[in-house]
Order: sequence, then C-alpha cells, then structure tokens
Amino acid sequence: MNWANVEDFGVQLQRYRKRAQLSQKTLADLSTVSVRAVRNLELGRVAAPRRETVRLLADALALTTDERLSFELSAGGEVDEVLFEALGLPISVLARPLVGRGRELDSLTRQLLDDQQRITVLSGFPGVGKTHLAAAAAGAVEATGSAAVLWVRLQEDFDRGPLQAAIADLLVGEGAGVSRLARQIGDRASLLVLDGNDHGQVRRETVWTLIRECPRLSVLETARVPHGVSDHHRFLVSPLATRRAEPPQVPPAHAPALDFLLRRLADLRPGFQAGEGELRKLAEICARLDGLPSALESAASWATVISTDELLTMAREEPEALASHPAMRTDPVAAAQDVLAQQTPVIQDLALRLAGRSEGWTVDQVVRRSGLPRAQAALALQSLLHAGLIAEVPSKPGGPVRFTLLNLVRAATRGRSPLAPRLALRAS
Repeated sequence: MNWANVEDFGVQLQRYRKRAQLSQKTLADLSTVSVRAVRNLELGRVAAPRRETVRLLADALALTTDERLSFELSAGGEVDEVLFEALGLPISVLARPLVGRGRELDSLTRQLLDDQQRITVLSGFPGVGKTHLAAAAAGAVEATGSAAVLWVRLQEDFDRGPLQAAIADLLVGEGAGVSRLARQIGDRASLLVLDGNDHGQVRRETVWTLIRECPRLSVLETARVPHGVSDHHRFLVSPLATRRAEPPQVPPAHAPALDFLLRRLADLRPGFQAGEGELRKLAEICARLDGLPSALESAASWATVISTDELLTMAREEPEALASHPAMRTDPVAAAQDVLAQQTPVIQDLALRLAGRSEGWTVDQVVRRSGLPRAQAALALQSLLHAGLIAEVPSKPGGPVRFTLLNLVRAATRGRSPLAPRLALRAS
C-alpha cells in the first residue's frame, strides 16, 4: 500500500457510517454537521471538506486513531500530530507483563536515553521476546517525556492497519517518501522503532538518511540477526534463564522461565496451582524448550488439553511439536532453519557439527576440534550467539564460558549433514 493510496473520503464516510448502523440524519445529529453536508460528502460532491467537519464526523463515528488518520488524509489533510499518535506503542504487547527481563529493560532504556547512540539493534532467536522488550523500553522512554515514540511494524504476517502498511512501504521504498517522513519528524525528539527488520527490508542507508535529516531522532530496530554493520549498538536478547540465580533469593524465587510458564498457565487455566513435584516437571519442560517465551506460550496452550506428564513426554521426545501449538504464530523450527540459512556456509557447517554436543563447549574446545583459526572460530560463535542459535551454559564462577545449541535448533538440524569434511570435529 502507498502512503497516498487511501480510499476516497466519501467511500470511507459511508462505510464507517454503515458500520456504526447510523442513518445520514442520525450521523448529522451526532456530529452537528447538516444532513445535506453528509449526503454531499458521501456522494463526493465536496472536493475538500473543512478540517473541523472531518473531525466532527470522525468523533461521531468513534474512529480509531489509524482510521482517523486515513480519514483526514483522504480529505486532503496533512500528516502532523496524528502521525505521532497513530504510530504509538502496540497496546496488545504492553498489556502483557514483562517477566524476567528487569536487568535487560533497565540496560536497554539507559541505552535509548543516551543521546550519543543513534541506532540500537535488538537481535535474538524468533519468539525470544524482542518486540515485547522493545515496547517496554520504548514505553519507559516515552514516560520520561524525553521523546515521542513512532512504532512501525514491518512483518507482513502480523495484522497492520493502513497507516502501518503505508509507513512501512515508505521506509522500504525509500526515495521521496523517506524525505517526506523526515520532514514530518523534523527536529522533534523521537524514537523510531522498526519492529521486525529481519531481512534488512529497511536498509541502513535509509536509517541514516532519517538520522541526518532529523537531528533528535534515534532508532531502535528488532531483527533476528544484526545486519553486518558496525554503526549501531547490538543488544542481544537471550532466552529466559531456566535456572535460578545463586545464591537463592529469600523467599526462594522461581527461575524466570518457570515464572513465565506459571503465569501463562494461570492465565489459561484459572485456579491453576502446582505442587513441588509438578514444579520440577514444569522446570524440566522450561529447560527442554530453552526458556524461549514463544515456546513456553505454546506449552501453556497445550496444557489446556493434556496433562503435565504428557507435556513432559512431549518436551523430551518432540520439543518442536510442544513449541509450535497450532494457535501460535511462530514455528520455532522453521524460524531456526530460516536464521541458519542467513549464516555463511562455514557458520552453518559449524552449527551442524556442534548439534551433537549437548554438554556444551568453550571457544578453545571448538578451535581444537574444528581446525578453525581461533579468530574465525570466535567470530563464528559470536554470529551464532547474536542470531540466538546458541546460549551460554551456566558454569562455575571464574570458569571458562561454555555454549550449546538450543534444543529447538537441534531439532531444526535433524537429518542434515555437515558440508565440509575439513571442519570435522576431532576427538580431544
């Protein structure tokens, strides 16, 4: 959809009036606009209705912010303050509590309030909660009064209003559209969130054009993998921890992943309570699903029709099925395959070879067993880490950092053979 390609004003007016089940006379009474004016507007006899008339009709029709902007645009209005209101934070995301992300939220919020850092990229495995964390941080920034938030959803498989689609098209299409958006933002303190720039739909050149023309604009981008440039701050969103921090809190607290799962179970099964034995089973389910929020959401959905014991069996034998309930948008195995496909052949090959090592490994072990130079091995692991395909394994304080592939990534690599024999891992 193109920014300017909105329905005629008369067509919209008639459609919204019929949706509200109002006659022309009733709408006229509610809006204080004459019946004759309503009729002429619907018939397209008025080329440019007055702005006050448009607003009176929009109020009477109880239009949403997105509908109101389209209504005003079709009447020849300019995109001004309504733009900022219509591109506000996604209420559906903010309505859900952010569980187990306190430190990440504080750190990201500080980063966004830093005037020296203009671009921040949240990366991580699909379904890890990048959008949720971005919305919470953007909300915290907005609450300080330091910047207005403009939220653009780039994923086409999510519901988007006409404004969201139009702005996304502007950013992806570049050209004069980007300059137009830059003029609307101007010198206002603003945070532009590009949610779901997974394949670099909005190019870095476009982002820098906006930043150059808007001196008080910062950009927060969510993406499955960072797009190979060094002009931004990378912020990795890891799965929720499946083990409680040591030493235990007083009173004892659940690990963040288990806390998340318990809250979702309570939402879907009112009155749900778990004894000590069931808690241990649910904690194992969290670990086998890698603490991935979308997978835990799926498990909670399955729990409405099967028992905890059956959930645990699924987690042990087919975690990919448990993690992809039919009601969920995200298929983690397909997503992992997509993310793997974006890696270089060397990194893909390394991931396939490491898939069989569930106990975890250090950089030095990968170097010894793969034959890769240390710098190349470290960079490959860093790429896998920022793509969310591997996670850090808890180790002793002061000990070497260990990593392992997510269980759901192992499922995605099942049946695939390594590509390069020269990278075969050698027994130590």
